[in-house]
Amino acid sequence: MKRLALVASFCGITITQMMAQNINGEQISDTTLFDKFSKELGEVVVKAHLPQYKKTHEGLLTNVAGTVLSKMGTAEDVLKHVPSIVKKKDGYEVVGKGTPIIYINGRKMQDISELDNIKSSDIKSVEVIQNPGATYDASVNAVIKIKTIKKKGEGFGFDTRSVYWYNKHDNTIQQVNMNYRHNGLNLFATYKFSDATWMQKATYEQTVHVDTLWQQHNNNEVTGRIESHRLISGFSYDFNANHSIGARYTLTSPGYSRSKDFFDSQVTADGKFYDYIKTDGLTVDKNNPSHQLNAYYNGTLGKTTIDLNTDLYFSTNRAYAYSDEQSQEHDSRNINSKNRVSNKMVATKLVITSPLLGGNLSYGAEYINTHRNDDYEVNRTDLLANSYSKLEEQTASPFIQYVHLTPIGNITAGLRYEYVRFKYYDAGIYQPEQSRSFRNLFPAISYGAKIGKVMAQLSYSVKTSRPSYSQLSNNVSYMNRFTRQTGNPYLDNETNHRVELSGVWKFIQFMVNYKDSRNAIIYWAEQIPGNEAITMISRKNVKSLKSMTAYISAAPKIGIWAPQINLGMQKPWFTLHTDVASYRLNRPIFMGNFNNAFSLPCGITLNVDYRYQSKGNTMNVYLAKEQHVLDVSISKSFLKDALTLEIKGNDLLYKCWDADLLYNQKMELLQVSKRGTRDLQLTLRYKFNTTRSKYKGTGAGNAELNRL
Repeated sequence: MKRLALVASFCGITITQMMAQNINGEQISDTTLFDKFSKELGEVVVKAHLPQYKKTHEGLLTNVAGTVLSKMGTAEDVLKHVPSIVKKKDGYEVVGKGTPIIYINGRKMQDISELDNIKSSDIKSVEVIQNPGATYDASVNAVIKIKTIKKKGEGFGFDTRSVYWYNKHDNTIQQVNMNYRHNGLNLFATYKFSDATWMQKATYEQTVHVDTLWQQHNNNEVTGRIESHRLISGFSYDFNANHSIGARYTLTSPGYSRSKDFFDSQVTADGKFYDYIKTDGLTVDKNNPSHQLNAYYNGTLGKTTIDLNTDLYFSTNRAYAYSDEQSQEHDSRNINSKNRVSNKMVATKLVITSPLLGGNLSYGAEYINTHRNDDYEVNRTDLLANSYSKLEEQTASPFIQYVHLTPIGNITAGLRYEYVRFKYYDAGIYQPEQSRSFRNLFPAISYGAKIGKVMAQLSYSVKTSRPSYSQLSNNVSYMNRFTRQTGNPYLDNETNHRVELSGVWKFIQFMVNYKDSRNAIIYWAEQIPGNEAITMISRKNVKSLKSMTAYISAAPKIGIWAPQINLGMQKPWFTLHTDVASYRLNRPIFMGNFNNAFSLPCGITLNVDYRYQSKGNTMNVYLAKEQHVLDVSISKSFLKDALTLEIKGNDLLYKCWDADLLYNQKMELLQVSKRGTRDLQLTLRYKFNTTRSKYKGTGAGNAELNRL
């Protein structure tokens, strides 16, 4: 049973489908000029044992080693206290930029759980890149780079992680990481098992303004369980200090996955009772294991560095949905469907960096080839249509970027060209109207300088946001007899023009940017011709969405107390014209974080974190409810820091609710939902002879994986 679910995420202010969570993108290696710039531009040391912040040519670097942040516990705890980064339930966001790509020592993070395995005392620095240059995929809006302290060590090492949490159900994660090092050889393997439940209770108020005023009051309760296994294995070999190779294979087996959906609807027509409908739904996923392979070469020839990566990805997903719809006044219905989706992706990326005219020149190219088959079958072809579609996309992206430190500051200029050929097939027949080619230039330029004691940076960039392949699908999902959902094969890519000013002064950071999203992709609903009582929910492009984002952050230290205060605002400018009315959706959203870390006696660390989000507008949605989220954790290490115990309570106030009012052509939809965000969590970690990984693969086609 498919469900409509809008989720407004905190501080990123993005609207996503429920349970969608992916972190993918591109990365570029550090250069010698990066270090030179950092030294010459300078850094502001606030106070001994306080984090040191410095502006780099890419972003803002927070030094962790030797500061209060090194005592936080894990990398997860550190990121929550880095300015502009906001912790979410299932990951992190950068204020005004959405979900970032995270790299650990130049290697793209495969799973969010990797952060929980890195002790804060092992972290050297965290860099937040809010304006990724031309060497990154044009869809990447933010990057986080984590560098750990180099540790020497040979032989066998391992670490384990056991997580238990309760949110009206028992949940667990079990993980073990193993590593063997000898001379230039590095062998590693990871196994992770997770068994988790999720839940949502929601009400939907749906009003359709046609010849008959149709209104629905819906109560919905969804519970689901997901069991998964993940195996990662690989090697790297350093021939010498200048040349290394490696490969990594990731096998993800979904195991058990199903959800139960209970839906009851009371329907009125022109204010009079029309029908009462009760629906029991069941969705079962029977996915094949997915396979991902990365291979790389990393080398230095004289003063030139070479970074070559190739990635392969294969997956087959099967979903079976069963819906028993009982009507009090009209015919009852049984809707059964099955959906088989297979994905294949091949990607290669080459980055070459050389010194030029006192600066550094980076250039290269990325090639991505994606095939997707989407077969959808339903038993009630009188209500819905079967669909057999195939999508093929090829992307070729040469890029160039130059970084130069001048007497008056640092200048970075880059250009990325992307040629995309998209082919769409319906039932094996090529569809020229839905097939398109894109040729786009994505410039990025920034200027950084030290003005007094303030390190500031001004930048301009053009980015894109591509629809996911499911958003391009023409499958029609049955939600109830009055509501259905589909994709839109005619969607264009969104283009974002952004101007930004950011800076740092002592322990205070600030940022303000202006964004013009052209061909912006929004949720949209229209009535089906011939039967306007039925609403079809999809997506569409609008000409332009303009917004401004601003935030300020302060991180002082008072004795054992290390607070951090973030204040932010996002102001949209958007007027929506519909058949019902014209809506000025300009109300700003205010955000705030108040994180508190306490270094207590006996090596105990206490974290008390609070975040707030106001009502306001984003796209064609009004966020109608404030959010107040309180998280508390306490941790203690034993056996010379080899064993760590942590107890955490998430969303203790149980105020992380969503209340979203969606405006459409002739329909308004108000969703108020509670999810299983309040839980109690226990984590045990044990480490033996662990060292920093020598694997240097940065990956290719990472942004494309986010669309599959």
